[in-house]
Amino acid sequence: MKGPLTNEWVMNEAMGASAPEPVRYQTMRAETVLASEQSVLRLIARNTPLPELLAEVCRRAESLLGEGAACTIMVVDDDGVHLRIGAAPSLPESYSSAIDGTVVGPQAGSCGTAVYTRRMIVVDDIEADPLWDDFRDLAMAIGMRACWSIPFDADGHEVIGAFAVYHRDVRRPTIEEEALLRDISHSVGLAVHQDRIARLLAQSEERHRVVLEHLHEGIVVQSRDGIVLACNSSARRLLHVEGDMVGRQIGTVMTRSYHDNGELVADHERPTHRALRTGEPLLGLTLGVELVDGDVIWITENVVPILMPGETEASSVLVSFNDIGPMREAHQQLRFLATRDSLTGLYNRVFLADRMDAMLSERDPRGAQANVAVLFVDLDGFKKVNDTAGHEAGDALLRSVARRLLQCVRETDTLARVGGDEFVIAVNGFGDAGSLAALARHVLDAIAVPFAVAGNEYYLGVSIGISMSPNDGTEASELIRNADAAMYHAKQSGRNNFQFFTVELNEQLQRRFMIEQGLRKALSAGELSLVYQPVVDSRHSQIVGAEALLRWHSEELGHMSPSEFIPVAEDTGIIVAIGDWVLEQACMRAARWRRTIAPNLVIAVNLSPRQFNDGLVERVAQCLQRSGLDPRALELEITERLLMGDSETLLPMLNALAAMGVRISVDDFGTGYSSLSYLKRFPLHNLKVDRSFVAGLPDHHDSVAITQAVVAMAHSLGMHVTAEGVETAAQAEFLRSIGCDTLQGYFFSVPVGALAYEETLARVADF
Repeated sequence: MKGPLTNEWVMNEAMGASAPEPVRYQTMRAETVLASEQSVLRLIARNTPLPELLAEVCRRAESLLGEGAACTIMVVDDDGVHLRIGAAPSLPESYSSAIDGTVVGPQAGSCGTAVYTRRMIVVDDIEADPLWDDFRDLAMAIGMRACWSIPFDADGHEVIGAFAVYHRDVRRPTIEEEALLRDISHSVGLAVHQDRIARLLAQSEERHRVVLEHLHEGIVVQSRDGIVLACNSSARRLLHVEGDMVGRQIGTVMTRSYHDNGELVADHERPTHRALRTGEPLLGLTLGVELVDGDVIWITENVVPILMPGETEASSVLVSFNDIGPMREAHQQLRFLATRDSLTGLYNRVFLADRMDAMLSERDPRGAQANVAVLFVDLDGFKKVNDTAGHEAGDALLRSVARRLLQCVRETDTLARVGGDEFVIAVNGFGDAGSLAALARHVLDAIAVPFAVAGNEYYLGVSIGISMSPNDGTEASELIRNADAAMYHAKQSGRNNFQFFTVELNEQLQRRFMIEQGLRKALSAGELSLVYQPVVDSRHSQIVGAEALLRWHSEELGHMSPSEFIPVAEDTGIIVAIGDWVLEQACMRAARWRRTIAPNLVIAVNLSPRQFNDGLVERVAQCLQRSGLDPRALELEITERLLMGDSETLLPMLNALAAMGVRISVDDFGTGYSSLSYLKRFPLHNLKVDRSFVAGLPDHHDSVAITQAVVAMAHSLGMHVTAEGVETAAQAEFLRSIGCDTLQGYFFSVPVGALAYEETLARVADF
């Protein structure tokens, strides 16, 4: 049987699981569970008849599980084939009689199946579950709708029964309820197992010795003067004793004991002395016991005085105990992890919030709130360390960063790691903004020094956002959020600098929040639409395609510029759902136009880097199939920056799309990381010359040279070239003269709605 439960944790071990899993009970629940288990211990110690004991377990379990729960305990018969009712105090006698004798098997309700499979069976809907085919009418007749059953065993080996909970509602157990079932099943298993042993050895003089030897707990019986009268092998093992202990003074085995807080237990306070003095059992005690070899073991123990017939006071005590050293260490580690970041040892986000709440609750002599500031620190360039040197090097670097940051803060400040490469400094009682700026510069200087990791030097920077109470917030979450916004502004301002949170920044934040909220409902509200900008063949001046462009008219915000809402959609991930919608709409429209007006039309659709995930190729294929669009009529536009990212992930996707016949185009070519290496490595079909180069044509020498080079290079690689942003006849003529394949821009048409584009497409366009 497991040791008594603590108020913080109960360790449960699922049958067949490879390792125990910790489950947190609420404090009130833990105390109630503890009291229930102690009650079962007392009943076992008093040799309470098994039916009475099991009925009491059921009633206590029902009390713990709350209204609507009814518990049963079924015990495997001696024949090993049938289950017999051990207890079912809250179920009708007729029902108990009907299920008594259930045959163990793979389709035998919850209990019979649980015993057969040796695992917990959760039936959340009796009416629908095939396991209850033979018993459904019985259960439904008494209003039972769910049944959870967990088997219990004999000392970890033979399954000897099942503990079940019925409910009047269709439902599954919570994590806490499942933990409770497992704990109760352990107690029930012990009780049934001990009853079996007692019955088998009832006439044997070896009865007590066998019972003791079968228990995992250490059992010691000692006299009033400390002489060991009996013990089991578990006691000898736990107390590091070789040979027999019987007849020895207990003081030759253990020398001292300690309270849970580490204080020494006085002799007169020792549990055995107290139990003998009062005649009352002491249950669930936690003690540290120092052994004669110098080791200290931590145990939970129960001390029960033994009163023989005719005696007025106990002449001996029975002590049962478990080694909880590993569990205690785990609890201490869990308490540490509850407030600390496991990688750096700094405080974590949970502790930071609590600490800031305490800071903000402090008042000066005049009753004013204490000055609290937040520095939100985000590393610049950390991702390249993980990408080039691996995560082990990245972890080592983060630990080095943590050590340097610790050297920058005061003892009264709080430093926490709140994300992958994000740290927060909560400053308690700052002087003025100047002192915070000085701290920020100190951090910048500390991180600027190269880091030596895994034989290499790494140079990092930091972007820092600063917020101050009370102007920027009076609550921890508000100050952290605003400092985070200021940090983001620092990154946009060139990185490796610090920015204070301002009113203007707050207005930007509010605007961004409104955009984000509006975007989340824009699709369902029908506020999104597509416009189409013609793509013109430069040689024949005829429309050969269109680029589908997203537009949003918000009911609350009005007409929104793509340059404002698309970055928000990218940052929040909303762009994935919107991008799928754009692709679907554009393909459907293009397929219709190809069938009715322009059989060779090509539609171009922009893809966000966020859309490149495991399901992209399948989504494109499904979209083409639903719309009936020829894959060769679809051109997907991507950015140079995407190509310079994770090529190991990206290349298989682009190859798969190209194999389908879909064209791949690089948008805004020349503004990013233009490189011949990726032009050769990836299956690219088209380059789009950025409008910034087209704007300088034909008079600006650099623009002319760059555009000519791009066209020549693309053609040498077998690729087409599209020039976007064409606004004048001179630009169009120059681009034709150098062999640019297709043109796009206001000179030909502004982006127009589907009907307007269709009307233009129906005419032969001649520019």
